[in-house]
Amino acid sequence: MKIEDRRGESLPEATVTVDDEELIDLLQGLADVVEGTREHLHFNQVGGPQLVVRRDAEGDADPIGRQLDWWVGPMILVGTIFLIIGAVTFVRWAINLVG
Repeated sequence: MKIEDRRGESLPEATVTVDDEELIDLLQGLADVVEGTREHLHFNQVGGPQLVVRRDAEGDADPIGRQLDWWVGPMILVGTIFLIIGAVTFVRWAINLVG
């Protein structure tokens, strides 16, 4: 069993407190996930905590790939800025060469 936060980082421990009706709903939802009638189980409270349960086989096989956007986006931005600066510098050089 892996317990993780929203960023995919492992948590050493989590405590879930439920009443009898919530426990029955949780067990029925877990049975649906095991039987394949649900892709995942999502318990949430309005404005409160959330619990998401999914099968390991259905999970993210590449957690690094899930975080890819965090560093690819800034790299593209920096590359674009260097490209624009380089184009402006090249145009200035070409104008000075002709004129």
